[in-house]
Amino acid sequence: MHSYIQLLSTPTADTAGTAMILDVGKQRYLFGNIHEGLQRTCIQRNSKLSKTNEVFITGTTEWKNVGGLFGLILTLADANAASIMSEAETARLRKDPGNPEQLAAKSEKQAKVEADRKQALLEAGLDPDEQVGATEKYGKHQLTLPTLTIHGGENLTHTVATGRRFIFRRGMPVKIIEHSDAPPSELAGDGREPDWKDDSIQVWKLPIQPSLESRAPEVGLEGLRKRSFDDFVGADLPSPRNHAASVDHSYTAEDLKEKDQEMRRFVVTEMFNSQWRLDALFEISLPDVHMPAMLWIRSKETNKLERYYPPEDGSLPDIKVLARRPWPGALVEKLPATKPSELAMSYIVRHHPQKGKFNPQKAKALNVHRYVWSALQNGTTVKSRDGLTVTPDMVLEPTRIGGGFAIVDLPTTDYLPNLIARPEWNTSQIMDGLQAIVWNLGPGVARDRTLQAFIQQHSGLKHVISAPDLSTNYITFDSTAALVIRLNQIDSERYQIPMHSNVSPIVQPPHNPEKTKKIGYVEATRDFRLQLEPQLQIQEAPTKQPFLDTRQVLELTPKEVLELAKEARDDAASDRLMEKLAGQNLPSQDAEVICLGTGSSAPSKYRNVSATLLRVPGCGSYLFDCGEGTLGQLRRLYNPTELEGVLRDLKAIWISHMHADHHLGTTSVIKAWREANYGLSDIRVESGSPRETPMSFVEAIQEKKLFLFAGGQMIRWLAEYSSVEAYGYDKVIPINTQPSKALTFSYMEWRGAQLGFSTHDPTMNKAMTEATGMKNLVSCYVDHCQGAQAVTVRFHTGFGFSYSGDCRPSENFIRIGRGSTVLVHEATFDDVMQDDAKAKKHSTMSEAIGVASAMGAKRLILTHFSQRYQKLPNLSALDNTEIVFDDPEPLMDNTKDTDATQSFDETSPSTGGYDHVAGQDVSTSPPAKGRTSPSPFPESSALLSPTKHELKIAIAFDFLRVRVGDIASMERFTPSLQLLFEKLEQREKEEAYHKPGEVARRKKEEQKQEKREAQEKLIKEKKEAKALKRAGLREFRWNTADSRGNGGTGAPASIQGVSEVTHRDRTEEVAEGTGIQLPQPAMEHTAK
Repeated sequence: MHSYIQLLSTPTADTAGTAMILDVGKQRYLFGNIHEGLQRTCIQRNSKLSKTNEVFITGTTEWKNVGGLFGLILTLADANAASIMSEAETARLRKDPGNPEQLAAKSEKQAKVEADRKQALLEAGLDPDEQVGATEKYGKHQLTLPTLTIHGGENLTHTVATGRRFIFRRGMPVKIIEHSDAPPSELAGDGREPDWKDDSIQVWKLPIQPSLESRAPEVGLEGLRKRSFDDFVGADLPSPRNHAASVDHSYTAEDLKEKDQEMRRFVVTEMFNSQWRLDALFEISLPDVHMPAMLWIRSKETNKLERYYPPEDGSLPDIKVLARRPWPGALVEKLPATKPSELAMSYIVRHHPQKGKFNPQKAKALNVHRYVWSALQNGTTVKSRDGLTVTPDMVLEPTRIGGGFAIVDLPTTDYLPNLIARPEWNTSQIMDGLQAIVWNLGPGVARDRTLQAFIQQHSGLKHVISAPDLSTNYITFDSTAALVIRLNQIDSERYQIPMHSNVSPIVQPPHNPEKTKKIGYVEATRDFRLQLEPQLQIQEAPTKQPFLDTRQVLELTPKEVLELAKEARDDAASDRLMEKLAGQNLPSQDAEVICLGTGSSAPSKYRNVSATLLRVPGCGSYLFDCGEGTLGQLRRLYNPTELEGVLRDLKAIWISHMHADHHLGTTSVIKAWREANYGLSDIRVESGSPRETPMSFVEAIQEKKLFLFAGGQMIRWLAEYSSVEAYGYDKVIPINTQPSKALTFSYMEWRGAQLGFSTHDPTMNKAMTEATGMKNLVSCYVDHCQGAQAVTVRFHTGFGFSYSGDCRPSENFIRIGRGSTVLVHEATFDDVMQDDAKAKKHSTMSEAIGVASAMGAKRLILTHFSQRYQKLPNLSALDNTEIVFDDPEPLMDNTKDTDATQSFDETSPSTGGYDHVAGQDVSTSPPAKGRTSPSPFPESSALLSPTKHELKIAIAFDFLRVRVGDIASMERFTPSLQLLFEKLEQREKEEAYHKPGEVARRKKEEQKQEKREAQEKLIKEKKEAKALKRAGLREFRWNTADSRGNGGTGAPASIQGVSEVTHRDRTEEVAEGTGIQLPQPAMEHTAK
């Protein structure tokens, strides 16, 4: 058996913790912190997560340890779905009957083997029906749905359940095993069984509490009960819901806790193994529908489904309508409250005892039939052919203790006393065979002398230490960094080399180098691999270069690219252009747009998911969308002092919609903002429940607050998670933002109070402006998913900034953004993929340019490119002179299969990945007159050409920092960028061609081709031979001794001539309809 552990990540600016894979061959297990950026790290390092069905999360349940869990679940679900499809195809091929004659022969041979096997087992004293023979090894092929099991500490189920509105998968069950603390006295003794095991490993949990008393506030019974499990488990219709249930005081606190946990488990089950279908409609009375919802009626004239919109006056006539059956997970409006837990999880992992190797020579010497060998290997006593009793120990080598390791997560030194007091360290059943401990430590823990003494006490083990103050802040995402370094060579003003260091920190945990050597301390690095079986061994990393060689990246940039870039820089610095730029009539030219994530759907090697930072001098900084890994991107872009200034200046976050690639980084950014402005010492849990003394908005903003503008679903998610971790939600002003029909303002609600920039209350307007730095914020619904919004923000300087989020081209967006200084618009697809853009409700490059032209925007930044275009998108769209848009496709008849191209109501989950969402706020407004569905454009409307006004366009890559006044000069670098990517693509193809694996693959393919050609040649020769035979031809040689005057040919001349003609005529006649080109006949061939 071979097994090893390999580190996937260590603490860096991009990755908050440590994660590793245990590979045992047939199965992989993920251990450690499932932090933001883990999925992208695996993509960068080419670490496959296939065959991973068990995840063991270490540490406390907080976002830095579980922030990447939602993305990981989506990735594993897609991988498992692909595996299931592959198995299904394999099963289909196995059912192919094949050649009947071959099958008959095979069956006869198998029957004989099976008869011999049964006879041998009977002679050995075994029951043939209880033994698995060689012919039954694989058994009947069955397709199974793999279950993803996630192990972790308290609040893990609650955390996963909070994502029910935007995470949904069918056919991949997810099971949460949530561990709690137990008194050490209950765990002592050598008879303790593992807490979890399978065929390969056995795991003992180590839940550890800090020695200091937890200061987390207690939650009363009133806060625990919001809605009982019985209240929602039977509900299957979209009827009005009871928002609060009275507390049943007959339950004890433990009973209530278990009932609440039962509700959370139900939600998680429905998120990943639901039988709910989007295309299922049922009839219901309109007054019984929980609004908002998408409704249909069947036309009496055409008998087709049509959208139904309730009257605008709010009345609900008593008629029958068709609605989607509610998704069970969406019926739970609010999860029961919980409280933060300081429990930190660690694990001890051991392989099962390894059976001794079977010795066939001993078995033969004892005259044991070979069909009985497998029974001996499985520990069964048998009889030899001589009638002697043979036990397994007579033919097997001694059993070997299985190796293993421990992964210990200590956030602070407060956890050390309880760790050391754990009885497992003195339990031989657990410790025997343990080979290594991987330490995942918080800041300062590695230098604690108590820990060093514990390590010295277990000096016989290999110790691998990972900690933020010990780990190197190396570049995690090499592909992105290499690209930005080359972009820096071309345009150093707009692209800066990411902050990093390849030098290890000076401080080391053991103060004595000799002790370091003696105890076997190893510093954790990425790709560190420790072999456990068959023997403990540190293996070299699969990668030749542990860190990105920035010097090599610089040297490999083609010279002709640098020459073009120099010409562009000289042109940009020319007096003519400088004079032209100085004459730009643009407000806030010093405002800066920073692109932190320019990819779509899911993180990739080259682009992170959506996030754009806007910095307006004198007003503030604003973050538009906040995908997973946004904080890591900020840490790579700014040094710690600069980043603190950026966070102090951050006034507001805008979330366009609830797709996971647009908001999963929000929690980390809020916590970093809280720390930069207030520190974390007095941070508290925000329960979200009404205050005894309601605080007005003006009172609330007397101290500095971070504004969050988003839909209600986003705000509810953050509020629910805030009871798991005190991440700073108490300093956030979450404003539920919804568009108005007038498109001149947006409805804004906070704790039941109506807010805004242009209300009838001057005090309110002034307070909003002073607190946010903005003059106005107006949003509109766009065609992507229900609840998706685009936004325009305006400032007192006259500067206007419009942000599309994800959408099809929108006429309403054009209206609210009229005259914007800068437009940031998604351009997911090239123009050649227009159909894909319509189907997935995104925009092409030409469509984005058309929106900018119609809006009258002065500057356009294109972003949110499909991850299939990992480098430079097709720039041909920039040359278009006319942009034509089609209406969005009307809603399809719901009797057909529905996918992500259609809108969802608030009880409809997503069936997609990062770019799909469940549970949206739904507008029930009727479409414009004459339209069958809401449409942002008139039919076949043509928008202005970008050449008809001074529209300047920039293509965004991650880490782009551009002043508004400098956007116009970026187009001069387009030729050098195009040449750069052409050269890089050519080099990658050449490198791929010469890779060892590629060489072996080509050689194998060549061998297959040679084999195919040989088979084809053989078939051709057989066909030719058959054609000759059917023509009645025979090949013979005349006996030279019997020939008469034939000139040495072996046949008379008269016969030769006739024979030749006859041969050619007859063979051509036979071959005429076969396509066979026969060879020229030789003189010695003739008819018999």
